[in-house]
Amino acid sequence: GIPDLTVEVRDAGGQTCGEVQQLAAGHPNGDAICDSIQAIESTCCPSAPADPCTFCDGGIPDLTVVVPEAGGQTCGQVLQLAAGHINGDALCNTIQAEQSTCCPSAPA
Repeated sequence: GIPDLTVEVRDAGGQTCGEVQQLAAGHPNGDAICDSIQAIESTCCPSAPADPCTFCDGGIPDLTVVVPEAGGQTCGQVLQLAAGHINGDALCNTIQAEQSTCCPSAPA
């Protein structure tokens, strides 16, 4: 499934993953629009790395909170971003530093 239907797909004219999913349902495999949708599938359905970056393991009370240091992204968007990185890499460490905003009870 799609972890966050509200994520905006960069190459889809501002449509969200949910909107792209609805569009895909109306096209058979192999047609040009379906092929285009499948080409951007990794944005909405990223594959998890072997040791995914952990972020707010205890849960996020409010996915809509905006993280000031993340360019206006919400906690939900940062959570999705974390899932595409590996524990210990530089971006994961940066993401984890924002846990105090999204899940105040987690260690920073």
